[in-house]
Amino acid sequence: MPVLLVACSDDEPSDENFVTQLCEASAELRTDLEAAIQAASTQTDSGKAVGLLVEPLEKFVKAFKDSDPPDDLDEWHDEASDRLQATVDAFKKEQSLSALVGFSDSPIPDPPAEAKQRLRDAAEDVVACDGVAFLKPD
Repeated sequence: MPVLLVACSDDEPSDENFVTQLCEASAELRTDLEAAIQAASTQTDSGKAVGLLVEPLEKFVKAFKDSDPPDDLDEWHDEASDRLQATVDAFKKEQSLSALVGFSDSPIPDPPAEAKQRLRDAAEDVVACDGVAFLKPD
């Protein structure tokens, strides 16, 4: 009778993988927003200008939702995903930059303090995080 061995998976979420995903999404958001702002600056219709900003924001929210946090951050990740989505939804509805409160320093809502420092520490070793303002300043 053959013996079946179950290999340990290396796919378990880690701080480093998670911050890599967040930093890549944040860098892409910055690039996409710069292009959207440039395109919006030529618009005379404020509704169309705001509309140009929605796509990169929605893309970021999707990337955030699709990221794979460490197990101890699952609940925070779900709540943060909902908060980010609500912010983008309010922006689309109000068509006002003031609806984007919270996206100014960093779009990512603060995780619990000990996890925040742990993620910041992991981000120091991730090339994708170079130049990314990771998490809101204290």
